[in-house]
Amino acid sequence: MRKLFVYISILYSFLYPCNEALSQSNLTADDIEKFIKEAESLLDEYKYDEALEILDYANQGAQFNNDDKSLSLVSNLKGKIYEMNDEIDKAITEYNHAIILAGSSKLRNLEADALNNAGRVKLKKKELVEKALEDFQKSYQYAAMQKDTLRMLRPLLNLSKYYIDQGNYKEAYKKLSPAQRLLSENSQPVARVKLDVLLGTYYYQTDKFDDANQKLNEAIIISKSEVKNDKNNSDLKYCFYQELADAYKIKSNLSYAITDFRNAYEYLDDYTRYNSEAQKIKKEVDLQKASIKFDVDQYKKQAEKMEEDLDLKESEEIKWRISIILGIVIILISLAFLISSYKNNLQKKILNQVLIDKNKELLNAKETAEQVSTLKSQFISTVSHELRTPLYGVIGLTSLLMENPETKKKNEYLESLKFSGDYLLALINDVLQLSKIETNEVKLEKVSFDIRMLVEGIANSLHTKQKSNNNKVHIEIDDAVDSSLMGDSVRLSQILINLVGNALKFTRDGNIWIKVKCLSCNAGLYNLRFIVKDDGIGIPKSKQKEIFDSFAQVKNENQEYEGTGLGLAIVRKLIHLHNSEIYIDSEVGVGSEFYFDIKYEKAIKDEEVHLHSGETLNIGTSNFNILIVDDNKINQIVTQNILKKKGYSSDVAGNGADAIDKVKVGDYDLVLMDINMPELNGLEATKIIRTFNSQLPIIALTAVEENEIRIQASAVGMNDVIIKPYDTQQFFQTIIRNISKVKMI
Repeated sequence: MRKLFVYISILYSFLYPCNEALSQSNLTADDIEKFIKEAESLLDEYKYDEALEILDYANQGAQFNNDDKSLSLVSNLKGKIYEMNDEIDKAITEYNHAIILAGSSKLRNLEADALNNAGRVKLKKKELVEKALEDFQKSYQYAAMQKDTLRMLRPLLNLSKYYIDQGNYKEAYKKLSPAQRLLSENSQPVARVKLDVLLGTYYYQTDKFDDANQKLNEAIIISKSEVKNDKNNSDLKYCFYQELADAYKIKSNLSYAITDFRNAYEYLDDYTRYNSEAQKIKKEVDLQKASIKFDVDQYKKQAEKMEEDLDLKESEEIKWRISIILGIVIILISLAFLISSYKNNLQKKILNQVLIDKNKELLNAKETAEQVSTLKSQFISTVSHELRTPLYGVIGLTSLLMENPETKKKNEYLESLKFSGDYLLALINDVLQLSKIETNEVKLEKVSFDIRMLVEGIANSLHTKQKSNNNKVHIEIDDAVDSSLMGDSVRLSQILINLVGNALKFTRDGNIWIKVKCLSCNAGLYNLRFIVKDDGIGIPKSKQKEIFDSFAQVKNENQEYEGTGLGLAIVRKLIHLHNSEIYIDSEVGVGSEFYFDIKYEKAIKDEEVHLHSGETLNIGTSNFNILIVDDNKINQIVTQNILKKKGYSSDVAGNGADAIDKVKVGDYDLVLMDINMPELNGLEATKIIRTFNSQLPIIALTAVEENEIRIQASAVGMNDVIIKPYDTQQFFQTIIRNISKVKMI
């Protein structure tokens, strides 16, 4: 395969010499890396000439790409090839070149390798010994900068061996000591063995015979294991055999020094045996090299003979070459024409398919747009109807009241008027809620709540609806359910209020059941099933899927208004937020059952503050003085009268500037601050008030959606937010809660 690659490269350069630069420019960094790895494999097989040929090709590509990293790797490999063939000067030249290129590429690891290799070769020349030692020292420093323990170890071992060979044991230990600290379980066996043998030699020469014997024995154990390792190549096995021989030679000298002549003789015998094994491997490697060299020489001789034959037939060869080239050119032109025709046809097919796909997309977009337009029209039509119906009632009833009807009719008209107003507020809230869910603005919170108190509070809040249709609500909560849970109690309340409200609306003189069952409990995680059941009018099978669509309604002749038709759509979307689904089991005339499953964690601590459930706070007084800040006269009158019925006194400010002046001189327990006002809005006014009064509770009283205003309100120092129109009970609870925080300080 490698020869085929070489032949193809030669033929290509012969036929297309003008494209040589182009071929080099087409070599990517990955291509050059593959050539370098191929050269490394050939180097392991002692095929030096083939490795050099591939490295030359990689070198050309790297030069064209200005790739200093690859150029450094190529020079480093060339240096190894020359070193293995004892061409010392060439090896030094290549290693020096690799050092310069590695420095240019700012790759310290490559520079450390090249410096260590250069130092190892320079030691073989007396005049370059000092330079070799400098290279080893730089190699260690660059490796230390990278915290590369393997590369730090190599120059230390080379320096240690040099100083031991020179008899400079003090300098040798300066290198052996840090080398010992660099060793770990992940260190290469060859590095461990070399270090142990060097330490054994050092301890022997400094008369520390026990330490020497210990290190030599460790080296022998590892080496004996590695010479049997089939994964090691011939060069590694030769290295381990040589280290074994050196270790036993030192052990023999050590035994002789302590007059243990018997062991000295046995160790000397071991030295001879392992040295013989090492030389045997070396001879096999040299023979393999010679065989490869012989094959290469034979190939060169054949090439020279072929060249001579070619010279004799040069004129005929030229004609033959011209004919071949012309034939190839004609073939290539024909092939190019065919390929061009094929590509054109293929391009036409692709373009046709793209046009077909685009037409399909446009048709789908058109259908989608028509559907959206239809849905939009339906939505506007439905909302218009739902708004006009109660508005008609509001306007008509207001006219009747203005005509001063009989006193007995006033309450009836007012109740109807209140019903229409509540209906309009519910419609607006439902549309906004549905819009927020569909735009992913609703996020589930995780707070502690009491499940029993929540369910009971919902039942109590719907008490009026229960009485209107003469229904009874039954609560059944599984005893296995812990009352304190962690989750989004507000979303659960919305779901249950909608479901229970529907059940009460479509049931007369009947029963509604709210059930909470524990399906499983594992590691404090409850899987709860919530069931809302009634014995009301029921839902036909044909309508059971549609009721969860927006504005879907089930007709009820006993109700003046059937509702907004958004409740169950909101319920399903809120349940989807909990990664769950709602199911229905219903029969006309028998009743309906809705159920869904949600998982909640057990709360770590039970929270005892439940202001939303109607708990009354006692803070010592109820005669509060409140400042109402609102530019709308009607809103001022409404808020003042609501506070007056509760026994609170109040002052009015028409804008933010008036509010600041009144707070400076007045004694107020709380401020109800409108947001949008002329001259100075509520946010700016609050910011100024906080500069001289940080304790006064300020509540935003606004018609802006809560989530949109709460962050802004908190940022300027407001304590809470009340959204207009509001529930009166909730209104007073919010006031009391905020006043109590100040009164209890």
